[in-house]
Amino acid sequence: CEYYNRNSICPEPTVPGGFREKGSTPYRHGDSVTFTCKANFTMKGNKSVWCQANKTWGPTPLPTCESDFPLECPPLPTIPNGHHTGEAGGVFAPGLSVTYTCEPGYLLHGRKIINCLSSGDWSAATPTCEEAKCESPKRLLNGQVEKPPSLRAGATVNFSCNEGYRLQGPPSSQCVIAGQRAAWTRMPVCERIFCPPPPSIFNGRHTSSSSAKLPYGSTVTYTCDPSPEDGVNFILKGENTIHCTTDSQKIGTWSGPAPRCELSTSAVQCPHPQIPRGQMLSVQKDQYSYNDTVVFDCISGFTLKGSRRIRCNAHGTWEPPAPVCEKECQVPPKILNGRKEDGHMVRFDPGTSIKYSCDPGYVLVGEESIRCTSEGVWTPTAPQCKVAECEPIGKQLFTKPQNPFIRPDVNSSCDKGYRLSESVYQQCQGTIPWFMEIRLCKEITCPPPPAIYNGKHTGSSSEDVPYGTTVTYTCNPGPERGVEFSLIGKSTIRCISDDQERGTWSGPAPLCKLSLPPIQCSQAHVANGYKISGKEAPYFYNDSVTFKCNDGFTLKGSSQIRCKANNTWDPETPVCEKGCQPPSGLHHGQHTGGNTVLFVSGMTVHYTCDPGYLLVGNKSVHCMPSGNWSPSAPRCEEACQPMREDLQELPVGSRVELVNASCQDGYQLTGHVYQKCQDAENGVWFQKIPLCKVIHCQPPPAIDHGRHTGMAAEHFLYGNEVSYECDQGFHLLGEKNVWCTSDSKGHGTWSGPPPQCLRSPPVTHCPNPEVKHGYKLNRTLSMYSHNDIVYIACNPSFIMNGSHVIRCHTDNTWMPGVPICIRRAFLRCQPPSKIPNGNHTGGNIAQFVPGMSVLYSCDPGYLLVGEALLLCTHDGTWSQPAPYCREVNCRPPEDMDGIQKGLEPRKMYQYGAIVTLECEDGYTMEGSPQSQCQDDHQWNPPLAVCRSRKCKGLHCCLYLAHGEMRVTGLPQCRRLLGFQLT
Repeated sequence: CEYYNRNSICPEPTVPGGFREKGSTPYRHGDSVTFTCKANFTMKGNKSVWCQANKTWGPTPLPTCESDFPLECPPLPTIPNGHHTGEAGGVFAPGLSVTYTCEPGYLLHGRKIINCLSSGDWSAATPTCEEAKCESPKRLLNGQVEKPPSLRAGATVNFSCNEGYRLQGPPSSQCVIAGQRAAWTRMPVCERIFCPPPPSIFNGRHTSSSSAKLPYGSTVTYTCDPSPEDGVNFILKGENTIHCTTDSQKIGTWSGPAPRCELSTSAVQCPHPQIPRGQMLSVQKDQYSYNDTVVFDCISGFTLKGSRRIRCNAHGTWEPPAPVCEKECQVPPKILNGRKEDGHMVRFDPGTSIKYSCDPGYVLVGEESIRCTSEGVWTPTAPQCKVAECEPIGKQLFTKPQNPFIRPDVNSSCDKGYRLSESVYQQCQGTIPWFMEIRLCKEITCPPPPAIYNGKHTGSSSEDVPYGTTVTYTCNPGPERGVEFSLIGKSTIRCISDDQERGTWSGPAPLCKLSLPPIQCSQAHVANGYKISGKEAPYFYNDSVTFKCNDGFTLKGSSQIRCKANNTWDPETPVCEKGCQPPSGLHHGQHTGGNTVLFVSGMTVHYTCDPGYLLVGNKSVHCMPSGNWSPSAPRCEEACQPMREDLQELPVGSRVELVNASCQDGYQLTGHVYQKCQDAENGVWFQKIPLCKVIHCQPPPAIDHGRHTGMAAEHFLYGNEVSYECDQGFHLLGEKNVWCTSDSKGHGTWSGPPPQCLRSPPVTHCPNPEVKHGYKLNRTLSMYSHNDIVYIACNPSFIMNGSHVIRCHTDNTWMPGVPICIRRAFLRCQPPSKIPNGNHTGGNIAQFVPGMSVLYSCDPGYLLVGEALLLCTHDGTWSQPAPYCREVNCRPPEDMDGIQKGLEPRKMYQYGAIVTLECEDGYTMEGSPQSQCQDDHQWNPPLAVCRSRKCKGLHCCLYLAHGEMRVTGLPQCRRLLGFQLT
């Protein structure tokens, strides 16, 4: 098996003495060919072969057809530039083979060996010898190729490189025959020539910035280092520039040796040697030259580290280096919520570093390491471990995890009205994952306020009441006027807590007590009626009596009356009256009785006339206890005459009165008519009377699975109302009632579309999920159907117990349950640090809650370093590290020439110290003899100066004092000490 190659095409196969039976051109990979021998020929080998991926036939050789009557083969021709083994002549019998070879410089194309077949044919075509040639050599990068005119076998090409490059490999290549192809022998490459890194020199440098080799042609310039100090110079000896070139072997080398920098030691000066906390035992000089030596010692309490004796060398430096005076440090301080890595050391020499780290859940504020200085103090100040910001991982846990790294919450407290409750634990991101304890606050509540008889309160009767709630009690109104309930006790009680743990009411609930007056009501009697229940006289408070009327009489008032506190009956004693018949109607008018059927004594009816008619008689009639109307009904008389339709135009200047500018509600205006009126008082005038048509609505629409109350009516006038109701098992969607009204054109229409009756589904919704101290993230719906999802979040400073995603389940409940939001406790700050030689304003405060601040100050003679005001933040830490108080010191002047008393060299003077100066003989004091050290490290007034009387008026004065040579005057005068006195 071999991979298919679509590009492999095999040549036409031939079998002498035979022919192809199966197969067609072109022959692609996988195609097969089958051969058959001619008559009198016999096949040897497999009759079928396949085209292979290497473009040859296989997997077995092509078959041969041998003649049953063998024949000799014809002589073979000679080939140009080649030979074969049959050139000697002779008979070529079947089975004889001939081998071809080519002359040197030629390649054979075709079969090298061919056989004489029994058919008298040769097994393959005669091969050829073609001249062997190499391909043109490729371009030489960074070089040149010299080619001969002909590239036949044996030809040679020569190579050379550009300047700055050398040949890697043979300088020439020859075309040779390798196997059945012509190829060049190994080709060289041109590689870049590099020089080694330029040599470095003492006390100097060169312009090359790297330590790598530099390419051919690079130039390097040398310079000497700057002078170590004034008066000492480095001098360049030799060529200042060298460049990269090659030697005879084409190897990179520098054009010359590097120069050198030599010091002119005649001008060498060393700096003035000083060591803090030490002193010089040898005689001090103003200038130190080559080979000068100095001897040191330390002041009391400090140890010398290094050589006591140092020498000024030719480079203008001290060797060995100047020593230091130092002392060991105290044990490094511990830090809260952290640890120090001191390896249980007991001695802390200068230079020792101590590294600090914080417990999980805390971050380091300040430098990670402190170092012991030569003064024996740790610098900088030790860091602090501040509460770390928690990067949450996962949900909060309401049970304590089994994890060694839990940052406890020790400083939390709750607002007034809340108490510390359980804890939750939040896992936080870190190098070592850790948990943060979060304390929760539970609202302090009181039980429901006590209920009282005959009274009420403003609180809830079934739920606990939050801390601070005030409940007010009131008594119920008295049963009636004159009878009251009196409140005995305080009217308000308040939910309080004595121990910030449990809620209790500030006092007991009051009482409501009723006071009964001595009452007796009069005898109760109703004409044309009788008593059907109740006791006989006398009647006392709250006694009741029930009445009924005789036949033909109607009871007006309440059938039952009660004896009130004011000696009267409540309601009033009823009367038995006869009812009135409906009042008589008016021709061209109407009354307010409308469709009323029963008219009882005391009822009043009002009459009005139609437009164009006058009311003659009383406007109102009253139903009397006798059952008659009084007074008699009025009548409507015509006051004006209608004008003929063909005489609707009015005379010019006629007086017109508009009668009812608009139609009554429920009527539609269709036009106007005029009536001519005349009477003795007003003469002739005209009335403009609107024509009004009653508004009708079409019957209300019928609805499926329901009906309306006006189903049997025929006419629906303006104002008529119908109600819809649904069949059992259906519910109404839309407005239940519609009424006949009018549109903008005055036509009758119903007030709205009819409702629908929909089949009532079973209850498929959940109650609205209300979360105290929380809110919904998605839109609030009026109804939540099955599978509705609600996202809930808590208000700031509250923590959720439960899932923030809930789903309405098919059992009409929320799964996994509506969460609750619990108030989170806030962190207190630790009491602020006390500082040596200072204090702060928080000394008498027990607890420090977020928002509180303290102010630091120092004792006299000390200066505050750091922020004075510290603020307690909401994460329970102070806004800044505590400051410290540094002692205020003043120094003596460097030049103490002529000062006899009052100042000591190198002594530090504390704040407030007073010095009194005195000058040596021969010196005059300039300035105040007395000065005081101030809090700005300065002397006030400035320290006085002692001037030599001999040098008065001179810029520079050189003199001998106490066996030493001294100089006074301007600062540059000290150079005089470098000269020898003659």
